[in-house]
Amino acid sequence: MIKLIKKPEPQVLSTNKSNWTTLLLGHISRGEKVPSVLSNAYNTTEVKDSLRLESHSKCMYCESKVGHITYEHIEHIKPKAKTKFPQLAYEYDNLGLSCPKCNMNKSDTYDINNTFINPYIDNPITHFVSYGAFIWAKSGDNRAKLSELEIDLNRAELLEIRGERMKTIRGLVDTYNNTPNGILKNALKKEIDLEIAENKPYSFSAKKLVLDLMI
Repeated sequence: MIKLIKKPEPQVLSTNKSNWTTLLLGHISRGEKVPSVLSNAYNTTEVKDSLRLESHSKCMYCESKVGHITYEHIEHIKPKAKTKFPQLAYEYDNLGLSCPKCNMNKSDTYDINNTFINPYIDNPITHFVSYGAFIWAKSGDNRAKLSELEIDLNRAELLEIRGERMKTIRGLVDTYNNTPNGILKNALKKEIDLEIAENKPYSFSAKKLVLDLMI
């Protein structure tokens, strides 16, 4: 998880969210089934494109690249369930890009007294530490611990693919450390910087690994 910056609200939400919210809350107050075209009205190409730009096309929680291998989910940071925060269903500040697994793991869980880490508001580096392929909450940080466990930031498939990524970067760092040639060393440093950039998967762990290993 890395710090993210919210972009301006897409026009489709600015234009329609007030009316959509009124219609949605009306259906809920009358105990009616909400039409899917309304309940999913936020799920537009314009909104997804903006969220992709914000998150570098990565899941806002686990940093997996999505879209090429699976369908992206639009995550509601505060759940849009009718018993939670339906009034925020179309609020752009409440939306993010997520992989299906993180989105489903988080589901409608929400505790106002112990909220999930929100990378748009919180800086994850102050809440988590990285050890190789593992992402752990800092000791005593209950919000980070909830995020780690409930979203399952260390699930088996993540550890496997994150671990492979760390092996690749370790190889680059080892080559850099053992290269006496200055020109080649500079070229390797540029390659390493590219590989740990925020648009790359698992950059939180990758940056920590480079910091620990590079000499």
